[in-house]
Amino acid sequence: MKRKTVDIPDLYKMRFLREIALSPDGKKVAYIVEWMDKKQNKYFSNLYVVTDDGKRHHFIRGNKDVKNPHWSPNGRYISFILNEKDKQNIWMIPADGGEAYAVTDAKGFFGQYRWTPDSKYIICEFLEKKEDKERVPEKDKPPLYYHIKNLWYKLDGKGMLPEEKNHIWKVNVKSGKMTQLTFGKNGDVSPAVSPDGKTIAFFSNRNENFEEKFLYIDLFVIDIDGKRERKIKTPAGPKDIPVFSPDGKYIAYIGREYPEEFVGWRNEYLWLVPRAGGKAVNLTKSFDRTFFSLVLDDLGNYARLCPLFSKDGRSLYFPLGDHGKANLYRIDTKKKKVEKVFDGNHVVYAFDYDGDNTFALAISDARDTGNLYLYKNVVHKLTNINRDYVKTHRISTPEEFWFKGYRGHKIQGWILKPPNFNEKKKYPFIVQIHGGPHAAYGNSFFHEFQTLAAHGYIVFYSNPHGSTTYGEPFAKTLHNQWGIPDMQDILKGVKILTRRSYIDKKRMGVMGGSYGGFMTNWIIGHTNIFKVAVTMRSVVNMLSFFSSDFGFSLPKEFKGNWWNKKAFQFYWNMSPIKYIKNIKTPLLIIHSEQDHRCPISQAEELFVALKLRKQDVEMVRFPLEPHGLSRHGSPRRREKRLKFILNWIDRYLKK
Repeated sequence: MKRKTVDIPDLYKMRFLREIALSPDGKKVAYIVEWMDKKQNKYFSNLYVVTDDGKRHHFIRGNKDVKNPHWSPNGRYISFILNEKDKQNIWMIPADGGEAYAVTDAKGFFGQYRWTPDSKYIICEFLEKKEDKERVPEKDKPPLYYHIKNLWYKLDGKGMLPEEKNHIWKVNVKSGKMTQLTFGKNGDVSPAVSPDGKTIAFFSNRNENFEEKFLYIDLFVIDIDGKRERKIKTPAGPKDIPVFSPDGKYIAYIGREYPEEFVGWRNEYLWLVPRAGGKAVNLTKSFDRTFFSLVLDDLGNYARLCPLFSKDGRSLYFPLGDHGKANLYRIDTKKKKVEKVFDGNHVVYAFDYDGDNTFALAISDARDTGNLYLYKNVVHKLTNINRDYVKTHRISTPEEFWFKGYRGHKIQGWILKPPNFNEKKKYPFIVQIHGGPHAAYGNSFFHEFQTLAAHGYIVFYSNPHGSTTYGEPFAKTLHNQWGIPDMQDILKGVKILTRRSYIDKKRMGVMGGSYGGFMTNWIIGHTNIFKVAVTMRSVVNMLSFFSSDFGFSLPKEFKGNWWNKKAFQFYWNMSPIKYIKNIKTPLLIIHSEQDHRCPISQAEELFVALKLRKQDVEMVRFPLEPHGLSRHGSPRRREKRLKFILNWIDRYLKK
């Protein structure tokens, strides 16, 4: 049988492994599988359970939207969040099979949640949705108005932020009764439950001048009945994901210092602080890698990872990114030593641990969208979610290479060749640039790249200065000089690759999204070597970029407020639109109308300016979509986006 090449409609043929949960006895794994339905233009997901011997059971079937599975500590139930239209609730199903049922009947939205050790309660983040009939008089209709009083009033993917905030609630699993435990003015998040079930840890920002002290997050504990709350002293700074040690004496969390700096280049570390109060210790200070390293692909994985203790409390486990990979690491809490536990040329994007010797791992690599593995001294594959697709399609394998970039530093890159590659031919060449800027490409499946390669393009992607997984100094190089070191990295990589006989340097294109869109705009404003470009959800004007959802953070990351003379010139010099007179490359602009991270006005400024200059430019706008269209947007718009890209680059590179 002749195998097919990867194509755009394959988005609807693939299945995607999402969140996973290991049973308390380490013998079963609950997991979520998601897919896209073209006809209904929706995402659906189901709940499965697989045993350690590979037997699979389909628990929640049909066109459902299931997320965030957890086992009850007694192993008798699996809980999950079910979305139905505009309603969201916590559900449960018996672990040995049976009918699923709703635990809660709530009006609002659930975030992270944890069981109490006695399996009687669930402690959760919950945003209570309150009705305002004056502002929203008609159901399913836009509000009459938004009355905005705060500097932070919108968030990409969420839209206008409600006045209500997330708080910590307690859910009685038997009765479904919900009790609010915390009442922080600016919200409370990330609950963790102590091993004795008596205490809840959570994070909150209780500052009056909230936006000015946006990253001043504090650690709190509260009794399970909500009667006594106190703050545990920790270094000022952003914090996330608390977890109690097995003896309940310590709380670990991920965070960093320097709360005045709204920067992405600083490392996030793993900290340990006594529950009773005392000095917080940075366990990973000597390890120059960041927690929350973002290894990018277009799979849309949303598993939120939590550090997990061994039963003796001596070790903490967490996947960490390094050189475009993400593997499982162990942190020794006594020696403050970090060591790799499980290695491979892949990305571990979700994991769970029984505290003893068994790990459940969700792993993707350049040829696999993701599968479930059990690791217990040896690794054992439990699922083969896209088996039929892989058997019937030719998937290209990236070729890794390193080259010298800015100031002679080593840069990691990859090229993806067409599946029917012939080195005697000459191929058109596409440069892809990642967003962030403090993120990274890596060894994970990228449908967009595979599609481009299958259509006859050689795809080059790399991790220039500013990328994570290479240490803090490497990421910091980009600070206050967007577009300078990374452009040198990218163009040096292009120069080296175009010496290869099979790459046609007369047929080259460049594209990227978010910060990658910024870089696309920047590069074509500084060189004309590319015959075509595609900029997506991009930044164009750093002066007007202040209107983004986190625009108020820019003065803290760069040179202060733009209305100061020196700062104004700095922001203008760092704006791709300043160099509009140099842009001659045919450009396709793709942008989402509900993008609050890089507002649609950025695309409009670039489009109008190039049109006035009589340049070859087109713009595609996607209504109702947020910044992350390529990973989380509606299925049909994701498909159409890729068609626009291919049609545009084919026009200029395949004449």
